[in-house]
Amino acid sequence: MKLVRFASVVSVLSLLTGSASAATSGSQVLTVIVPTNISIVAPTAATLTHDQTDNPQAFPTQNWVVRGNSNAGVNVSFATANPFVHSTLPAFKRDAKLNLAVGTTQGPAAWTVGVAQDQTNYLLNDGIASVTATSTGVGRANLSLSVTFVTEEFGVFAAGDYSTTVTGTVAAN
Repeated sequence: MKLVRFASVVSVLSLLTGSASAATSGSQVLTVIVPTNISIVAPTAATLTHDQTDNPQAFPTQNWVVRGNSNAGVNVSFATANPFVHSTLPAFKRDAKLNLAVGTTQGPAAWTVGVAQDQTNYLLNDGIASVTATSTGVGRANLSLSVTFVTEEFGVFAAGDYSTTVTGTVAAN
């Protein structure tokens, strides 16, 4: 009886191993979908105290972070909405001057400044100063924006707080 049972088990094992075939290789495709990402990050608000000279008052350089993974690159612009305007006496204004330069970069894109410098002219009701830069491909840049409060003779404009807003915009080429 033990011999018959052993012979049956051997027969079943022979059938299983002889008729079954195992795969010897396999493959799997793994795909990562990278969405388009174009962004601009503004620095925090900045304040300075006028040094009471006739010299223009330059803020420390403001670094704006711009990223774009568009293969065609991006266009970037920075613009004032108005000159510097007194917070409580809006008739008192001073011109705002913008200067743009490319700081550190990362990635294969080449970054170029288009318009490097512009200034408002409040006497001619021109409250917009605008500077621009572009990239040729995928990358990140710290764009260095210098903002200056253009001063005439100190003492001919009212004491108080003067402000302007600079807006940065980025779009794919």
